[in-house]
Amino acid sequence: MLTRTITGFFLFVFAGLWLFFPVSETESARYLALDIFNIVTVLIVVIGGWEFSKLVFLWEGDRAGADPSVSGKPPRNLFLKRSLYAAFVFLVALLAFKDVVREVGFGDWARPAEVLSNLSNGFVFWVLMAGLFWWLLATVMVFCYPRSGVMMRFWWQRALYGLFTLIPFGVSLMLLRGTGISHYGDDPCIGSRILLSVMMLVWSADSGAYFAGRLLGKHHMSSHVSPKKTWEGLAGGVLLALAVYCILYCTGMYTVYYSNFAALTVSAVLAVVFSVFGDLSESMFKRYAGIKDSGVIFPGHGGMLDRIDSLCAAVPVFLLSYSILSVLLS
Repeated sequence: MLTRTITGFFLFVFAGLWLFFPVSETESARYLALDIFNIVTVLIVVIGGWEFSKLVFLWEGDRAGADPSVSGKPPRNLFLKRSLYAAFVFLVALLAFKDVVREVGFGDWARPAEVLSNLSNGFVFWVLMAGLFWWLLATVMVFCYPRSGVMMRFWWQRALYGLFTLIPFGVSLMLLRGTGISHYGDDPCIGSRILLSVMMLVWSADSGAYFAGRLLGKHHMSSHVSPKKTWEGLAGGVLLALAVYCILYCTGMYTVYYSNFAALTVSAVLAVVFSVFGDLSESMFKRYAGIKDSGVIFPGHGGMLDRIDSLCAAVPVFLLSYSILSVLLS
């Protein structure tokens, strides 16, 4: 418990620096905070890709409780396969993120509210659409597991799912962080506050779901994937997240997103709901692979994927739903 608490404290400090890195007053280094944010985002995605490679290229020795005398040593080419997958994730991320930097820096990117029309039909547009399609499919797969295991039989299927999980997440992080870049000199933290608000919604929903599930949970969402997740817990998580949302809204966290209250509110709820399926989807992959944690990079907290699984769904869903609803409900 002490290890988990200490690690959690340092993670909180790191997240704060990542989002609100001090901005230089000099004109030449004005966008240094954005550059550092983007570099760290690439690092997060690549670490996630390395951990997801364990779910792509399976090995009996990775399974929880596997007998070392039976599983033996990993095949010589296993490390190579996993490294190549992580490298491929890195290359795709660089390609997508390069487009994001260009799109954000081009023109008057005051807010990505109409992000789909702003991006037209470019590469980033299709990355986001792939992410939206994936989270809809992942939700169906969670409810249909273990029958949906047939959709994870081959390594290339799982490899695609990893890309659909990580790349749209990284792209959405950078797009949201780049919000208000045309007014960066006046307020460089517009995008940081919006991102932090989404994270706070996810964290509050996770806490609310935990306590509501412990006290009232009876009906399982998907017992084959996670026997601890219940519909009562989901309801409790959404209610607590809505309370936090009201506080964030009243304290000015959403800045330029205030122009459409209905779109913002629905997007916040959708982000919270899909954050649960982001968590469940990773649990589904780990259950299929027979492993407990995606990694051990954070003592007491597991791996990178274990920390960002909910956000991988919540961030792109928030961005895309607001983009679509701000047009439909205008």
